[in-house]
Amino acid sequence: MDKISGTLVYVCIPKPVKAMEKAGVKKPDEWKASVVVDEDTADAFEEYGTQCKTMISCKKVKTAEFENKYKCKPPEGAGKNVWVITFRKSTELGKTGNPVPDQYKPKVFEKIGKNVVEITSTKLVGNGSKGTISIDPFTRTDGSVTLYLKNVLVTDLVEYVPVDRDTGPAGSEFNDDDDDTPASPTASTAASTPKQRAKPSVTDTDDDIPF
Repeated sequence: MDKISGTLVYVCIPKPVKAMEKAGVKKPDEWKASVVVDEDTADAFEEYGTQCKTMISCKKVKTAEFENKYKCKPPEGAGKNVWVITFRKSTELGKTGNPVPDQYKPKVFEKIGKNVVEITSTKLVGNGSKGTISIDPFTRTDGSVTLYLKNVLVTDLVEYVPVDRDTGPAGSEFNDDDDDTPASPTASTAASTPKQRAKPSVTDTDDDIPF
């Protein structure tokens, strides 16, 4: 099993995120991506990856709670529960502290018609997109296998578009309407000129990740 398909959430490949620390041990940042699957797929995957403990996790989520948690609809035809499988890859090579070479960094691709186009640095994959995560298995000398995140192929993109927040000039938040101190012309002009905001798409805030 070198690929797994389903609904995509938490695709954090353009920008690595902080890895969870265990026993106070600091870990390097990591790339990660999650896919939502049904019970049969989760069982088949867990059977395949019984020895794979390091860079994957699989958790059960109640379908009734899914949309509130992930800010997108659960997969069509989902039963009482769904399973979210997360794949990771460290930004550093083992314990060397050296960064992963560019050719081995995870990438995001989008299937447009018959073409597969890389979108790693041009589009953000929002929760609820559909696609496939490819897996890079690594067999250790003791025979155990670690499954690493390899790449993501998006077949149905829900693009996340960040909102352009208009905060105004520094200090302008203190210029209240009932304040006796007149606002500066610069602050007044900025406050009366609204900026266009990008239309937000599906997001999730569970891990302080905007997409």
